[in-house]
Amino acid sequence: MDKVNFKPRRLGHVNIYADELQRSMDFYEKVCGIELVCIEDQLKAGFHSNGNTHHDIGIVETSKGVDRIGRDGKIQVPKTRGIKPGLNHLGWEMENEAQLVDAYKRLKAAGFGTAALFDHRISHAIYITDPDGNAHEFYADTTKDWRSLMNLERRELMTSQWDPLAESRPNTQPFYTEAPPIRQVAEAPLHPRHTAGALFQTTNFEAMTGFITDVIGLRKVSEKTQGGLRRAVYEGTHGNRDLVLQEVAQGQPTGYRRFAMVLESGTDLDTAKKRLQSKGVGPIENIEDDGRQGIVLTDPDGMQIEFYKLAA
Repeated sequence: MDKVNFKPRRLGHVNIYADELQRSMDFYEKVCGIELVCIEDQLKAGFHSNGNTHHDIGIVETSKGVDRIGRDGKIQVPKTRGIKPGLNHLGWEMENEAQLVDAYKRLKAAGFGTAALFDHRISHAIYITDPDGNAHEFYADTTKDWRSLMNLERRELMTSQWDPLAESRPNTQPFYTEAPPIRQVAEAPLHPRHTAGALFQTTNFEAMTGFITDVIGLRKVSEKTQGGLRRAVYEGTHGNRDLVLQEVAQGQPTGYRRFAMVLESGTDLDTAKKRLQSKGVGPIENIEDDGRQGIVLTDPDGMQIEFYKLAA
């Protein structure tokens, strides 16, 4: 396949399926410290952000055998998806709409099928899947004033179909904010700043590497082998540690493993762990590698979240 090379800035958000929407929204806000900013009642979805972008994490309730309909009356989430908790998609933030549309043209020329093309009102988006079946969203924001559309008062449907080729001159203006004010959920044990990467496990390392570099368009910054198994780290144009690909032995679980968030540099991890334990959160796994110190939590559906700060 020819290189598609979306070349996103960074991993903007992670979207997951959860068995009980309210339970998961409470966990991610009151325990993880990521503010709930929007609910789409009809879609049964909630969105959390501390201000870095319109959402760092999106949560959609599992399908329960029912199609979810967008604002144009068409199916947005089919009942055949999201049958059990797990990854819905990774959301990759593009520089602007023009670059998104150019990448779409290369995608079509390469014969790569798309899963969906959506207008989310706050962004335009293209969805495709990788060789392991993980879904990836490539999106360009369409406004900086996302809070006027995504807030707890509106609670309305956001999404309809989108045609990337409908406009002769896609917008070249970037709408992300370089240094936005970061909010905190004061009562939460953790105060993360923003999404900072995800981890996939695979037995299909070569094909996944090809997809990550040639289709997503990330740059490999490191690769090492331990016990005969490879581990590679990739970044977007913004220079974040956006994706880690871990090779595993045949028969081991593959696919999405966890996502990560950066904590304030002055976070006292021991104090945070005590506060988490007082809320009955556990087990808590400690991590210290690649210049990072942090912890890993497990959400109500068994999915992991890594919170880290850069080691002093």
